[in-house]
Order: sequence, then C-alpha cells, then structure tokens
Amino acid sequence: MGFISLDEGNMKKENLFAIILMSLLCIHSVKAHHSVFAEYDINGSITIEGTVTEVWFKNPHVRFFVEVTNKNGQKVTWNTHGHNPSMLRRAGWVRDTLRVGEKIIMSGDPTYDGSPKMFIRKITLSDGSILENKVGGVN
Repeated sequence: MGFISLDEGNMKKENLFAIILMSLLCIHSVKAHHSVFAEYDINGSITIEGTVTEVWFKNPHVRFFVEVTNKNGQKVTWNTHGHNPSMLRRAGWVRDTLRVGEKIIMSGDPTYDGSPKMFIRKITLSDGSILENKVGGVN
C-alpha cells in the first residue's frame, strides 16, 4: 500500500552500498591501468646493454630489471616493461624465457621524462637469438 517495511528499506540501502562500492572499485582499476602511449614515446627508440637482475612474469605487464653501466661508469637499474604474460605466452614466451644473470641488449620506447624505464620492443640474448615483444593486433 505504499509503505516500505523495515526489511525492504535495509535491502535497498545494502544494494545501494554494493553498487557504490563496485563503482569505486571499477574506477580505481581503470585509473590504475595506463596506455603505453601515455608514458612511453613510441616514436623514440633507445637501446641498453646490461644484465638481468630481476624478472616479473606477472600481470599487469611483464617487467625485467636490467643493470646497465652508464657512460660515467655508474650502475643504473632499468625498469623495462612488456605486454601481459597471457599475450606473451601466445607468442611463445614462458616464465624463464629471460633469466636473472643473463646478459642482453634491449631496445624499446623511452619514457617522456628520461627516467631509466622503457617499453620493450626487442631483446637480443647473449647467444644472438632475438625475442620480440610483439603480439598480434597490438603492436
């Protein structure tokens, strides 16, 4: 008859709370992910040579930390990013495709701010084999 029972009112409040909470979680996850174009200069190119010190083969992007000796003789750790592991697995990569201690030459897109980070395009291993951070329909 137009009256809302106490139980119906509580259910509406709970539903509203759940909707607000889900919206906030979605906004946070969208904000947390970024485009390659936002951080990396895809029209630029940089090449580094060094030793892999850490491998992160996990979401949202694979990351390889590479120790490089700069022109002043100082060691600098580069934080390099690739596509996500699922995409790279389809391209033939596995968790230990690149290992800690491996000497590599890596080329990719530099950051706009000049920090020691890059989006990986190509990795040349010490045996001369080449890995490409390429997946169908993305690069």
